[in-house]
Amino acid sequence: MMRSGAFLVPFLCAAAFAAGNPPDVVYYNGKIITVSAAAPVVEAVSIRGNHFVQVGSSKDVLSTAGPSTKKIDLKGRCVLPGMFENHAHPVMAALAEIDGRLPSMRSIGDIQAFVRKEAARLAADKTIFVPKVYPSRLKERRYPNRYDLDAAAPGRLVMCDNHYASVFSSALLAKAGITRDTAQPSVGKIIKDERGEPTGLIIGAPEYLVKYRQNRSYTHDELLWAIREMHKEYNKAGITSVSDRMEGPEGFRAYQELWKKGQLTVRTSLTYYIKAQGTPADVAAEVRSVPFVTGWGDEWMRVGPIKTTVDGGILIGTAYMREPWGPNTQIYGFVDPDYRGVVSIKKENLFEMVRVANELGWQVTAHAAGGGAVDLMLDAYEAADKIKPISGRRFNLMHANFMNARAIERAKKLGLIVDSQIAWYHCDADALHNVFGPERMAQFVPLRSLMDAGLVVVGGADHMIKFDSREAANPYNPFYGIWMSVTRKTTGGAVFNPEQCVKREEALRMWTINGAYDMFEENIKGSIEPGKLADMIVIDRDLLKCPVDDIKDINVLMTMVDGKIVYGTL
Repeated sequence: MMRSGAFLVPFLCAAAFAAGNPPDVVYYNGKIITVSAAAPVVEAVSIRGNHFVQVGSSKDVLSTAGPSTKKIDLKGRCVLPGMFENHAHPVMAALAEIDGRLPSMRSIGDIQAFVRKEAARLAADKTIFVPKVYPSRLKERRYPNRYDLDAAAPGRLVMCDNHYASVFSSALLAKAGITRDTAQPSVGKIIKDERGEPTGLIIGAPEYLVKYRQNRSYTHDELLWAIREMHKEYNKAGITSVSDRMEGPEGFRAYQELWKKGQLTVRTSLTYYIKAQGTPADVAAEVRSVPFVTGWGDEWMRVGPIKTTVDGGILIGTAYMREPWGPNTQIYGFVDPDYRGVVSIKKENLFEMVRVANELGWQVTAHAAGGGAVDLMLDAYEAADKIKPISGRRFNLMHANFMNARAIERAKKLGLIVDSQIAWYHCDADALHNVFGPERMAQFVPLRSLMDAGLVVVGGADHMIKFDSREAANPYNPFYGIWMSVTRKTTGGAVFNPEQCVKREEALRMWTINGAYDMFEENIKGSIEPGKLADMIVIDRDLLKCPVDDIKDINVLMTMVDGKIVYGTL
C-alpha cells in the first residue's frame, strides 16, 4: 500500500532477522564497499527477503546461514550499493529512440550521414528531424548551416533542433517563407550572413520553430514501454534508483500503473513540473491544484520535489549569467557583448511558487543553470525562509553550473542540495573555456568547493536522449560520471581547474547515499547496512584500487533490486 509522507523507515537491526530466521542468501569472499562509516569495507553480506541482514567477515556472516540458505562465492569481486541516477528524463530518453537507435553525432559530417539515412527511409514530403544538436558537442564548434543540410539531402525538408535554436534546410526555409527580406521576429532572431542571406539558423523564435518542430504525441502504452525499456538499460548500468526530474499528470499515471503491476525495476522519485506562467495568483493556484506533496508514495514510487524553469542552458547559450556572456559566443551563432542569457519566469512568479510550495510542504527545485539564475533561486529560497523556515526541507539547486563563493555560502546556510551535472563539464568544457574565460571556468561545476563547504552534492547526467549509457547525449553511466568527477578530464583530454577534483569515495557517495538523502530515504537505501533495502551491484573491478582511467570502463556483472536479481548473473 502506498504511504503518504513516509520519508523515514525504522532502521532494522541484524539480530531481528537473524534470531531464529536464517538469511535466504549469503554473498561472501568479496570486497563489499558499503558506503557506511561503521564498516566501510567488508567481505560478506546476507539478505533475507528484500533487506540486508548482516555485514562483516565471511566467517561471521556464513555462521548465520541455515540449511536452506544459498551461499554465493563472490571470488573477490567488488560489490557496491545500487547506484542512483539523480537527474534523468527516462521517458523522454526512451521515446527519442522509439523508431530506432540514434547515432552519436559529434560532427557536422555525422549529422549529414544521419540526414542521408533518414532521407532514404522517409517519404519525400516528410521533414527529416535531427534532435539535440548542440554546437559545443560538435567538432566544428558551430551549428551546421542550410548548405550543410542541402548537401546531405538536396531539396528535402530538414530541421536540426535543440528545442531553443534550429537549423532549417533551404527547402524548409522556403516552406516557412523565410528570405533575405524577412523581418526579424518579435522574439528570437533569424541569423543572416554578410550578404544578408539566411544561414538557416533560427534562435529562440517560437513563431517559426514551434510550427515545424517535431511535436509528436505519445500514447499511454508508449509511455509504459518507455519506462520499462529505460529501466532495463538503467539496470544494466547498475542503477537501482532514479530521480525523474520532470513529469506531469500523464507521466505520473504511467509510473503508477507500472507500480501497481509490480513492473518497476528502478525505484523512482518523481519531480512534478509546473510552468509557473501568468500572474502570481495563477502560479499559486497551479501549485495548490496538485493533489499531493513531496513524500507521497512508497520506496518504489515516491513524489519528489516540485519544479519550474528559471533560465536556459550552457549548451545552447541561454543560461542566465551574473554578468554578460561576453564577445566570444560565435559558437552559438551570435555575438552580443551585453547579452546575459534568458530568464524564463517572472521574478514575482518564482517567489510565489516557492512561497506556496513551501507552505504546502513541498521540497522545491528549479532548472537554474547560469550564475544569475542560481542567485535568483537563492533570493526566492531566502524570501520563503523568512515566512516559513526551510531548514531540513532539503530544497534543491538544480544544475547550478556557476557557484561562486557567495552562492556556496548562501546555499550552505539554507541547507540546500546541489544537483550537479559533471557530464556537462566533461563534454563541453573544451568549447566553453573559450567562451567564459578562466575566472568563470573556475566556478564551473566546482565539486571540491561544494563538498568542502559541507553541501550535499548528488551526481546525475540530465539524461534525456538515447538508451546507451556511455553514448547518450548526456552519458548517464554512473562509473563514467565518477571518473569525470575524480579526474575532470574532458572529451579532448584537457583538465581545467584540477583543484576541483574529488576523491573516489566522495564521488561514489554522489551516486549512492547522497542520492538517497535527496529523496529523504537515506535510512532505507543508499548503502549496504543491516535493515536497509537489498539493492546492490557486483562490478568487474575494484572501484577504489583500479587505475583511475579504468573507472570509466567499469562494467556491471549483476544488479539486485529489492533482493531480486534484475540484470546479469554470477
